[in-house]
Amino acid sequence: MKRRIGYRIWQFQQSFKPSLSQNDWDRIRLFLDPVEIVLFSKMPTPDQNHSFSVFNSVLDEGEDDDELIKAALLHDIGKGLHPLRRWERVFAVLVGGLSPDLAIRWGKGEPEGFKRPLVIINQHADWGAELARKTGCTETVVWLIQNHENYQHPASSSQRKLELLNKLQIADNQN
Repeated sequence: MKRRIGYRIWQFQQSFKPSLSQNDWDRIRLFLDPVEIVLFSKMPTPDQNHSFSVFNSVLDEGEDDDELIKAALLHDIGKGLHPLRRWERVFAVLVGGLSPDLAIRWGKGEPEGFKRPLVIINQHADWGAELARKTGCTETVVWLIQNHENYQHPASSSQRKLELLNKLQIADNQN
């Protein structure tokens, strides 16, 4: 429990990090197409920083799969549709931690009212997958984005996809 609280404090502090540097953007451009860059740039700064950290973790592990690397950068693009305010992130974390079932129940429907942050947290993966699909990302990148929050892996998925998803989820959870 103590470790989890420490992680949440660290996570909150990360939301104050400045925007990515020009060097960071130059690195990102090596891996994303111009249309994908637009999607990435529409994410709020905290989500860009988080995705960039996930990307770096994947690369630090020696991964060189282009689809995994793209998914690391784009996995939270759905949050760009409805940017979360800092207090909304805190609210979503608190509700999810205190009552996961309630967070899931409140996470359905439209992102309106006090349930807005929970809807965004619960639906951003599907929204992001749809955005990725519309921009021409590969089926694997779309699948990784859609399933990055899913820890009950679809049985019908290929072994390769499941391995990539596991790597993405590990990097996402570390950051």
